[in-house]
Amino acid sequence: MGDVWRLIARNRNFRLLLSANLISSAGDWILGIGMMYYVYVLTGSALASGAMLFVAMLPQLLFGSLAGVFVDRWDRRNTMIVSNLLLAATCVPLFTVHDSASVWVIYVVVFVQGIFEQLLFPAEQAMMPHVVPAEDLVSANAMNGQNRQVARLVGAALGGVLAAVGGIFLVALVDLVSYLVAAGLVMAIRVSAPAEPKTGPVDARPPLIRHEWIEGIRLCWTDRYLSTLFMFRVLSGFGEGIIAVLLAPFIISVLNADSAEYGAVISAQAVGGIAAGFAVAVLGRRLDPRILLGYGALVFGVLDLLIAIYPLAVPALWPVFVLICLVGLPSAALNAAFATLQQTHTPDAFRGRVFGAINTGSGLAMLLGILVAGALGDVVGIIAVLSLQGIVHIIAGPYVLVRTRESDASPAGLAVAGESRP
Repeated sequence: MGDVWRLIARNRNFRLLLSANLISSAGDWILGIGMMYYVYVLTGSALASGAMLFVAMLPQLLFGSLAGVFVDRWDRRNTMIVSNLLLAATCVPLFTVHDSASVWVIYVVVFVQGIFEQLLFPAEQAMMPHVVPAEDLVSANAMNGQNRQVARLVGAALGGVLAAVGGIFLVALVDLVSYLVAAGLVMAIRVSAPAEPKTGPVDARPPLIRHEWIEGIRLCWTDRYLSTLFMFRVLSGFGEGIIAVLLAPFIISVLNADSAEYGAVISAQAVGGIAAGFAVAVLGRRLDPRILLGYGALVFGVLDLLIAIYPLAVPALWPVFVLICLVGLPSAALNAAFATLQQTHTPDAFRGRVFGAINTGSGLAMLLGILVAGALGDVVGIIAVLSLQGIVHIIAGPYVLVRTRESDASPAGLAVAGESRP
């Protein structure tokens, strides 16, 4: 508890970054839920609402890896500021949406915002090691993950309410303000990233974007630690795609829950994640992120598998509340550990590209999971397909532990991270 308080109380830059992320993430959830609600109200089509999810994923798949090149070229703090300002500007066209004929504007905005977010999130991850000392990275990443759960819980609840009260205008206005506030908070951060020493002959010509992009992809494949993290994220992304499609049918059709009970389960998931994030943050300095990731994924997989199959033995709703709260702890642990390992084992000059490549691989795997779940859910059965989410994590945990056990790769970014002090 003392370490967490010290990190928050004494590190002004971290407080600012954490606050900016919380506010902009809450705005994202408010806008996302609000637009889903409003699109359905205007069109009366579930397909039209579902198409928004596909449009939102496209920028990650098309530009996520390439965006990392520019994150590594540009100052990360300035990239976050400009990205937030551009995201605020993209909210303005939403004020013109009044009927079903103008719904196309929402799809364009969702797509363009997704492009700017491919710059914002890698810049945030790449800047974190320059904001907090290396020994506090697990705690910092856990609190950042906790931020997202709080934003999800609050933003998702407010999004539907604001859309019902003030339509798309009010939702867009709140999101616009959230981006402006986040940009202002990042502007107040004062941190300089030390330049890494250059090796080899000096060339005055800037490298081609294609070459830099390929260098980042090559590093993900040739470095033992990073290739392991890449494959882990691909496996977990596949599982996330499955649960994104089948969680609602599982709760409603298999567990026979009504809409209110479904909402309560989703809220319990967020509450469990918030509590778990705090626990990981408190213990962050005492935990090896490699062990945390491997065993966290294993426990996460076991609990997720239990969630999928327990109705075969106990056809009741209450166990899902218990299990979905419990799964928050390994989920928070593995996410904080993954971010820390990615930051500390990637050279600072490559952090944007590595984040982009891994994020794109995860997005492609998630899309595959969505397609598999959609195609097989009704044919094979919801329980059987949903079980794959747990199985892939049960495989991924030991995979990480075995692949990194004998690795002699030193954390390339650790020296850089350690140079930054509040």
